[in-house]
Amino acid sequence: MARPRWLPVGSPVVVAASIAATTLGCGGAAAMRLPEVAPHACKPGDLADCTLQCGKHHAPSCVHLGLMYEGGRGVARDEGRAAALYKQACDVGEAHGCSDLAFLYETGRGVDKDEARAAALYKQACDAGEVHGCGNLGFLYETGQGVAKDQARAVALYGQACGADDPHGCGNLGFLYETGNGVGRDERRAVALYRQACDGGEAHGCGNLGFLYETGKGVDRDEARAGALYKQACDAGDAHACTNLDRLRSVQPIGESR
Repeated sequence: MARPRWLPVGSPVVVAASIAATTLGCGGAAAMRLPEVAPHACKPGDLADCTLQCGKHHAPSCVHLGLMYEGGRGVARDEGRAAALYKQACDVGEAHGCSDLAFLYETGRGVDKDEARAAALYKQACDAGEVHGCGNLGFLYETGQGVAKDQARAVALYGQACGADDPHGCGNLGFLYETGNGVGRDERRAVALYRQACDGGEAHGCGNLGFLYETGKGVDRDEARAGALYKQACDAGDAHACTNLDRLRSVQPIGESR
């Protein structure tokens, strides 16, 4: 099963702007002094303001700006520039910057591929409470990339992410319960985790839940329900679910889910 990857964006910290001060000049005439506006969280996609606020060392704005450069949204794609911006944010403790920088090191985009460095950055992000970092670190432990393979550690990290309502962590943990990797096989538990992932908008969770309904593993077999879940996942971009939906339709027509 293909593993989902993502680029998390955290909730930016908003710093209150300073209040304008009024002073009295000569002769009692009121003179306005321009306020010294504190840095604030830029609106994602606003290149000018994100550039300005990052220049004022507002770390979450640097992350937003990095995402724009990484994805080529509103500016020419420049993954090296994105990496520098994520590092700038990470260096002052912005966990999302550490997690996003780790992803670039993991995939070798904008920086030389370095899975060990990625693992260290994901750990830094996870330790600071960035749950996507925990989930991505779990993936490295599951697959043995940059760290010694450790399925039990992967289970713990996915559980940590899922417990913080990260649908990707729930979906990946469900896969381990379904296959019995690092934990005792428990298809009913897998069903619950896939459902949690699917309800959270994680397409792979919907597709994998559909497979369990189709095969009757952990739930009563229900091909109509399977078809509906495959379609939901397919519409959200899960190619495996599209393949499964086409296969299921070729065997027999799929009616409405119960």
